[in-house]
Amino acid sequence: MESKNTKSQEVWIIIGLVLLTLIIAYLMARYEVVKRAHREYTEGEKFLGFERNPDSKKLYYDNKLQKKEITEIEYQMLMEDSALKNAYVQYQTVVDLFTPPESQWVKKSRERLTEITPEYNTWVAKLSAEVQKASNKPIKKK
Repeated sequence: MESKNTKSQEVWIIIGLVLLTLIIAYLMARYEVVKRAHREYTEGEKFLGFERNPDSKKLYYDNKLQKKEITEIEYQMLMEDSALKNAYVQYQTVVDLFTPPESQWVKKSRERLTEITPEYNTWVAKLSAEVQKASNKPIKKK
């Protein structure tokens, strides 16, 4: 009789351990997703700050160049890159990739997207107009 009772206890212990493991795995995954959403949101804020204050962009990349974290070529590319586009992409990444759960960073990213989407669409339309205006003739090699 005791053997049956012991087996029953062992089964409940195993079930409890499996449930505990699943709960811990879920919480770890949730923590990681929220942490990544925060990181991407912060990057979006950095780029939006660059868009609104171009001097901070120059100062930031000048500092990276001085510390030799980037090369001169990378510096030129980063300075020419659109901070508005990068901010939009970062916020969109948070909304697309890091939900669920609906963390505060996802909510803030949605708010920022609502705020900057008109500016972004204007930028895209301007680029499209430049492309349409460009010549279709191949560039002649010298």
